[in-house]
Amino acid sequence: MEDWGTAIWDTASGELLTVTGNHRRGPLAWHPSGDMLAAAGRSQIDILGRDGARQWTLTGHSLGKDEDRRIVDLAFSPDGALLASLSTERTVRLWRIREGACEAAQVIDLGDLMPASLSFSPDGTELAVAGATGPVQIWSVYDVERIRTVEAPEGSPLGVAHLSDGSLVISSYEPAALAVVDSSGAVRARPSPAAARPYGLSVSPEDVVAVSGESDDTVTVWDVHGGQHRDLPPARGSAYRVQWAHDGSALYVVSWTFGVLRWDGTQWSRLQMP
Repeated sequence: MEDWGTAIWDTASGELLTVTGNHRRGPLAWHPSGDMLAAAGRSQIDILGRDGARQWTLTGHSLGKDEDRRIVDLAFSPDGALLASLSTERTVRLWRIREGACEAAQVIDLGDLMPASLSFSPDGTELAVAGATGPVQIWSVYDVERIRTVEAPEGSPLGVAHLSDGSLVISSYEPAALAVVDSSGAVRARPSPAAARPYGLSVSPEDVVAVSGESDDTVTVWDVHGGQHRDLPPARGSAYRVQWAHDGSALYVVSWTFGVLRWDGTQWSRLQMP
C-alpha cells in the first residue's frame, strides 16, 4: 500500500480516521494534551497533529553500520514538556517542546545497557530505562544524572512502567516474571505473567497492570492493589504492544496479523483497518 504509515482511530467508534503515509513503523506516544502524536521510524521521529499532519521531524539518532539499530520506545513527560526517545544505539535523547517548537535537548549515554523500554515517573522528575543486559537505570531528568539502579528480582528486564505512587513495575524473562519495587527497594508480591517474554507493559490510572508477550497472543492483567489477576483470552494473531485507554476503560493491543484489537472487559474486537 503506497500510503502505509501511522493510522489514527476514533476509539469510541473504532472508525479509522486517517493514515498518514509517513512510513513509520516504530513506537508511538500521545502527548498528554491529546493534540500531538510522536511516531518513530528507525532513526527519525515525526510529531503529528490529531489530523495526521506532520508538524516536525526529529533527527539525531544514528543508524551507523548496524542494520538492527532502531528506536524502541517513546514517552512524553507527564507535563508534556519533554519527549524521550530510546534507541538500541544505547542512548536516550530528550526533546523539549515549548512555544510551538520541538528542540533537541540532552542525550543520555546508557553505557553497556541494551535498552528495551522507558518510563517517566508520575512527577516527571525521573526517567527509568530497562534493558536485558543490566539493572534498570534511574535518571534525574533535570540534571541528567544517573541516580540509582534497580535490580529485577528475577530474570532479565524487558519492560518498565511506573505506578501512581512512583513504584516501578518491571517485567523480565528467563524466567518470565513481574515485580513491583518501591523507592526503598521493597518488592511487592506479584503473579507470573503468561507470556514467555513479557515485553509490552502498560499501567492504567487505577494501577491495573497489563503485560503482553513479545511474539505470542497472551495478555495478563493484574490489579496491583486488589491483588486479582487473570490471563485474558488469546488475542488474535499476537499481542506485541499493549496500552490502556487514558481512563482505563479499555485495553488495546497491536497484533502483527490482525491490526489493533480492543478488550472491553468481556471480549476482543478489531478496529477498522485501512
